[in-house]
Amino acid sequence: MKIFAVHFEDDPTKQSVRDKHQQDHYDYLQHCAERIANAGVLHREGSTAPVGGLWLVHGSSELDVRGLIEADPFFVHGLRRTIRVWRFSPSLTTDAGLDIME
Repeated sequence: MKIFAVHFEDDPTKQSVRDKHQQDHYDYLQHCAERIANAGVLHREGSTAPVGGLWLVHGSSELDVRGLIEADPFFVHGLRRTIRVWRFSPSLTTDAGLDIME
């Protein structure tokens, strides 16, 4: 399996979608936990307002990863304005990233 970095930018006019479908989104991430190595919300420094998300995903191809993305309730209900998928080749892996939950 290859690793892909997925960057989501949310549609700022559809934040109600995040509120309404947050639990469904979390449930979906848990369902896909064998393939989604990391997932989290993006926000600007000094703000807690979500502007998008970032996933690290195991997949066989970009098309395979896009299939996973398109089944996410946030995508299904139109929250995502842009989605960028890149092949990710780690240069460094350390234990420093293990305790990132705040």
